[in-house]
Amino acid sequence: MSRPIHYLQTDPRWKKHNYSAGGESRTIGSSGCGPAAAAMVIATLKDQSITPVTTAEWSMAHGYKALGQGTYYTYFIPQFAAYGIACKRLNTANLYGQSSSAAHTEAQNALKGGDWVIACMGKGNWTSSGHFILLYAYKDGTVYINDPASTASARSRSTWALFARQVKYLWAVTVPDSFKTIPDSDIASPPAPSETPYTKTQFVRDVQSAIGARPDGIAGPETLSRTLTISRNRNRRHAVVKYIQRYLNASGYPCGAEDGIAGVKFDAAVKAFQRANDCVADGEITKGKKTWKKLLA
Repeated sequence: MSRPIHYLQTDPRWKKHNYSAGGESRTIGSSGCGPAAAAMVIATLKDQSITPVTTAEWSMAHGYKALGQGTYYTYFIPQFAAYGIACKRLNTANLYGQSSSAAHTEAQNALKGGDWVIACMGKGNWTSSGHFILLYAYKDGTVYINDPASTASARSRSTWALFARQVKYLWAVTVPDSFKTIPDSDIASPPAPSETPYTKTQFVRDVQSAIGARPDGIAGPETLSRTLTISRNRNRRHAVVKYIQRYLNASGYPCGAEDGIAGVKFDAAVKAFQRANDCVADGEITKGKKTWKKLLA
């Protein structure tokens, strides 16, 4: 079996990241199991830079965050289609409490054939209400699971019979034949949170050094006055860029290699940060303005 990357929605890099519909205040940690499950698939099959931040931002931008709940069931097919991944919804009627159905059979056959299954679970082993998980293998009556909220063994593998009684809705995700032959050991794992995290104080000091301010780790008026505009089009190779890249990556806004060049991924990460911090999402960190204030605060 080839296991996908396992993301946790409670990872400190993004658990506090906004995941809200209008009129509420939710986070990936509290409500982001759907985008986290989708990110596992996309990061494994298409782009390792994709994280739950990426998919949560896409979900909100396209109206798939449900007010007062989690993620709409209509989210997965268009989210995967955006990356060229085929996905099929297997049922529209709630299966909870049933031990068998055509959808159960289709999901089990998909797993036996090397494809993956996203499942919305009902009350039981995985949730007290509703929760999305990713199934990646079936063998001898056992189903193998990446749970966005847990690494506990009881939630990482289960008998098919137990799973089938607690599942509500199912989606089959097509896995390319070329990937099905890749050993688990060759599948990249998501980078673990650093044992020595890139702190806000260190980030401020690094920015101060790069812009010629006194490197005291305190973002006061002098520091803000010495900032300069950074974007894909302005000062894109300035020394401060690599520190912004490092801070964005450490904060759950993936912007690729910390190479000191503000490119496409940098632009996308800055826009994601701006949207999450109530700034104009134009990709420009303008001298002395709100995005710099939010970065340094």
